[in-house]
Amino acid sequence: MKKNKYKYLIICKLMFIATLLPAQNISEENIMRFEDTLFSLDTASLCLYSISINNDTLSVAFRRALVFFPELCGQKIRLQYGRTNTSMSARPRVWSVFMRRDNRTYKLIVNNNPQKPQSQLLNSVPFNAGVGIMGHELAHILDYKSKSGWQIIWTGIRYGGKQYRRTLERQTDLATIERGLGWQLYHFSYFLIHHADIDDQYREYKLDMYMKPEEILELIPCEPEV
Repeated sequence: MKKNKYKYLIICKLMFIATLLPAQNISEENIMRFEDTLFSLDTASLCLYSISINNDTLSVAFRRALVFFPELCGQKIRLQYGRTNTSMSARPRVWSVFMRRDNRTYKLIVNNNPQKPQSQLLNSVPFNAGVGIMGHELAHILDYKSKSGWQIIWTGIRYGGKQYRRTLERQTDLATIERGLGWQLYHFSYFLIHHADIDDQYREYKLDMYMKPEEILELIPCEPEV
């Protein structure tokens, strides 16, 4: 218990120091400092999940993010390559929508469509940023898990509307931050805006639909919850 307490105190101090800095001046080194400290926490009790993806780094990022979603322990989740409009998406498998909520199977699909410029995005993100986007998608799954089959279908229909999609994605960003993955989400957003090899159209789409780095930074608490 004392060991974990000291780790949390270290995290708190690092986060407090970072909040004193303007967002545009937070360097890559300052962002990556949080990775080694945060992910030294014990994950030995993490449940097993179905993973078919071949990228070991993404698999590890997936498992790290799961630590912050204990409600998903034992839930059937497949991490796999596929074709999707964004770099990554979460959805229930069609045949399991009307099953009991604990018996559903969900998919985290990593884009491998060579015709989409964002298909290579997750192959180049730093590990910490990869955990951030995994956390965002797991927050989507947690939202699905709280809904009935008809509610999930209605969510899918409404998602076609730009305003609803923007509201849902920003709410999911907020849920990710509240789970304790704010720095990781910030790292992903910062990398996407400033370093990712994507076209301007996709970058503008992400800026419009999701929280911007400076918005995320304002919402990250300087002290972890006890």
